[in-house]
Amino acid sequence: MLSSLIATVDSPTDKELITQLYNTYKQFMYNISMSLLGKREDAEDAVQDSFVRIIDNLDKINNPYSRKTKSYITVITKNVCLDMIRRNHKDIPFEDSYTNFENSNATYEQIIKNLKQLPPRLKNIAFLFFVQRLSPKEIGEMLDINTNTVYAYVSRIRKILLDTKDENI
Repeated sequence: MLSSLIATVDSPTDKELITQLYNTYKQFMYNISMSLLGKREDAEDAVQDSFVRIIDNLDKINNPYSRKTKSYITVITKNVCLDMIRRNHKDIPFEDSYTNFENSNATYEQIIKNLKQLPPRLKNIAFLFFVQRLSPKEIGEMLDINTNTVYAYVSRIRKILLDTKDENI
């Protein structure tokens, strides 16, 4: 896969950057894809598609090892997976045991509906916290925001997701 990705660019600098990104993030991207898609073949396709999107926006990456780059790659990979899920008309997986939502009166359908209505920033934090299971400290470092702000966002996300009224958000 790496050789086909490198063949899409001309600059030696870009080729080296793609190699660094591939070697650094391939497994990380695969893990995200597997957690969302559940099938090895789909996850591999998602990683390939994600790298194509990254290459199309290579100018946005200055340091392949920075937190911003990791966050950018996380968002691209997640969005590619969500696009694949939408194309296949599947529901977004939701880990009930980890989120402690069992005691809520909200149905799975209501939680998914509320999740889809979250603003992009909260959707990304929800993904990092509930799906990737990153700590608020890790999320804060990745997104360059205060850890206490992440706690506040997670609290707000939980309230929104568990809202059983139809007019939420």
